[in-house]
Parts: sequence; structure tokens; C-alpha cells
Amino acid sequence: MSKKRVALVLSGGVSLGSYIAGALDELLRQMAQSDQYEIDIITGASAGATTAAIIAHALLYRNADTLLHQIWVDQIDSYDMLDPDLPTGTPFSLLSNRHLQEISRQALTLPPGYQPRRSPLCADQLELAMTITNLDALSYESRVRLKTDRASEPFIQDRHSEQETFQLVSTTSPTDPLWGRVATVALASAALPMIFPPIAITRKLNDQTGPDLAEWRSSVQYIQSPVLNSNQPNIGSATFLYADGGLFNNLPIDLAWHYVQAHDGDQPDPSQRIMIIVDPSKDRIQTISLAPPSQRGTYRNPLIYLGGLIMAMYREGGTIQFDHEVPNSSSQVLGALPGVDRPEVEALYSVDLVLPDPDQPHLIGAHLVFALAAFLDSSFREYDFRRGAADARAVAQKLLGLTAEVTRPEGELFYTPDSDPRFKPYPTNYATLNQIPSIRFPGKSVRAVLESRLRQRLSAVIRSYPVGDFWVFKIIWAIVRYPISWLLTDYLVKQLPDHWAPDS
Repeated sequence: MSKKRVALVLSGGVSLGSYIAGALDELLRQMAQSDQYEIDIITGASAGATTAAIIAHALLYRNADTLLHQIWVDQIDSYDMLDPDLPTGTPFSLLSNRHLQEISRQALTLPPGYQPRRSPLCADQLELAMTITNLDALSYESRVRLKTDRASEPFIQDRHSEQETFQLVSTTSPTDPLWGRVATVALASAALPMIFPPIAITRKLNDQTGPDLAEWRSSVQYIQSPVLNSNQPNIGSATFLYADGGLFNNLPIDLAWHYVQAHDGDQPDPSQRIMIIVDPSKDRIQTISLAPPSQRGTYRNPLIYLGGLIMAMYREGGTIQFDHEVPNSSSQVLGALPGVDRPEVEALYSVDLVLPDPDQPHLIGAHLVFALAAFLDSSFREYDFRRGAADARAVAQKLLGLTAEVTRPEGELFYTPDSDPRFKPYPTNYATLNQIPSIRFPGKSVRAVLESRLRQRLSAVIRSYPVGDFWVFKIIWAIVRYPISWLLTDYLVKQLPDHWAPDS
């Protein structure tokens, strides 16, 4: 009996990645107790991309032991990312990604002596696709030509939205340099602007003469090749700066659908194909503000305005346009990503959606602007992780028909975190953080740990701001940078309550 093929679509979410991790941890545990399923496609954006990379590695070499709880709950903490040690030349960012780089390296490397074991859930060929945002615009030419009074003109669009896909097979070695590139692309996909620094990636634009670089093996970088500068038509590769893939494609259903069609044909058999979407942000209808515009934080505070603008791009990047723009897979017409079909809306009939229960409180990670709140304490990430597991268990049982009981050390309480006294008080507003003890630093509150560390990081970032090579500027900056950093840091920390989204 052939197995049902599963495509996973993991949205972005920044610290809400702990919810995504909990959902995937539960789904894999449930599916592992059945011989009905194999995973052949994983697409992800931002936090979903990093989780996608971890899952792919676990399916290939760790018998689906993903380490997701260890990584997303125990290790990813704002204290480490607010590292005040800034090496010379560090790009501007609120948070450091050095800790994330180390976590990625460990997650995609097997420990010494570990014997690789492929999971039965892993298909013979596994597509791992992640969205990324190129800070340089590349031009793409459609097959459609526009009429003018002189001659037909090509239809050209400048695009920032890109992807990279890794085709992983049984012969892909755990020591292949490919995994270093997977880690880099995943880190770039999660590089939230202003929060994490952009990531430099060298991309292959055209077929190169000579042997391919080892790290480019099994990597699909451009589904449709861009149109390059006419002065450099044969350029083989170029290095670009990349930011969060969720900016323009935060829910990469189109990318998953592209590979579903490649694996199954234009009309997948609904009885043999399952697409599971995990999206922590699709929890409820957005509440609009009825306050006069002049009284809203977006109007009064430039930081809130910038944050709202970036979050607007994320929300729009998660909006799916079901538009059969590309007639067939060989067409050059642009889709949501260059060369990728947008699925027909009927594709949703084969989708199973894991999302937060709207009758429960907000996920903790959703409260702070940019969805950063779960980074503040491991208890916050544990709460969101368990919420994800509970919602995924309901989907597995009700929609996939998986009835096997997954054993958890905490028993049924694991799936009902709101009943667990460990997660009280719930941080309904910023002031509540004063009442919540830090797990990492006993005797201190979550708020005290955050503000102390944030002051250190902001002061270091402000003092390291480059002022150019002119000696007069250097002397002036050396004199004023300490009082300026103190005043500006104090001002920014006092703005934090305005950045805490209420649980409405």
C-alpha cells in the first residue's frame, strides 16, 4: 500500500516559532506511530524556514527526533540575542544572530559517534524550500509583450521575493557542505529587518563554466532566471544581502503547490496528497482601532510607525492570491514567486490547517511588537509550544484520523497549558512582566532581566554607530556618544509598554 504524501507549509512568526515547533513536534510524533504517511515537501518562511531546516535534517538522519523543544524552548532566548559584545563592522540590528548561528550549526550537525538513521516518514526525495528577500531588486521578463506605437516591449517586473530549494535524497551525506548553506539560507529567511542583521549569500544566476561549487549541489536557486544587466550578460554568480523571507511571502503555499505539481502532476489525487499548514498568526479577525488617528501610537511614535509598517508587509506577505496566472508549468509568466504557479483556490480542499484556538488567550509571543515576546522567557516559549502541540493533536485526530496516544511526561496537562499554574500570571500587559519570575535568573522578574540587558545592547549599538573617517567627527563622537547613548537608551526602554499588544 502506497503512503500518503505530506507537504508541510510553515509560516513566519518570529518568536511564535515556538508554536510552530510544538505543532510540528506533535505532528511528527503522531505520524511516526502510523505507516500511512511520508513527508516529501517542506516549505517555510522566517521562523518557519528555520524549523523546516531542522525537521528536514531530523527526517534524514535522526529518525525524526527533531530537538525542536530543546532549540525553541530551551535555547532561543532574548538574553543571548541582546549580546552587548559587538565586533567591529557588525551591521546595525537590535538583536545579535551569533547565538542563532551556533544553534543552527549544532542542529544541522550530528554529534560525534552518532549513527544516522533515516525516518520512515522521509520520502525518497525531500524538497526543502525557504523564502528569502533580496535587498537588491532583480528584473524578470515575462513571455507577454506589450504593444507600443513603435514596437512591442517586454513586460518586466523588479522583484525582491526569492526562494532557495534543496533537493535531499538518500545519498545526501550529513557532512555535505550543502548543510552549511541550508543553515545560512534559513538564517537569512529569519533576518527580520532592523531586528537581525541581513545575511550575505552568493547566488548562482546563470550556468557556470567549470565544476559547480560543492555548496550549490542539489540547490534550486532561481526557478525562473532573472534578466541581468546588459553590460554583464554572462555573469555566473553574485553576492546579495538578504532579509526575512516573510516580508513578501510569509505563507509559502504557492511554493509548496509548485512542488506538489512537480511530484504529483497537475491534478494531485486528494486521497494520496495532504498539505498541512501551520500558521500561528491566523488566530482571529483583526481588531481595528476606533481611536482618532492623532491618538494612536502609530501616529505619535515613529518607532511604532516603523514596526507597524514592517508588520503590514508580513501580513500582506501571508495573504494568498489564488490566481491562475501561470497557464502551465513551462510558462514564463510571473506568479507569486518568479516562475511559480499560484494555486487555484480549490487547492485548499486538500489542506489541513493548524492554527491557534480563537477561544484561548493570545499566544504569548504575539504580544510584543514584531512578535518578540516569547523570546523573553522560556516559560513563555513553553506555553506557546504546548499550545501548538495541542492544536496539532486536534488536527491529527480529527482530520488525519490518527488516534494513537502520544506519551508526554506532563500527561494531559501538557495539552492544556492554561490550566497549568506554571503559566500564571498570564502577561496581559507589559506591567505584568514585573510579577513573572525569570526562569533563567531566579530572584529577578522577566521585566528586570529584559530592561537591564536591553540597555546594555542598545548602549553598545549606539556607541558603535559609524561616523565616518573625518577626524573632527570622530573627536566629537568620542565626547558625546556616552551621554547620547544613555539618554537615547533610556527613552527607548520607556517606550516598551506602548509596544505590548493587548489581549483583546
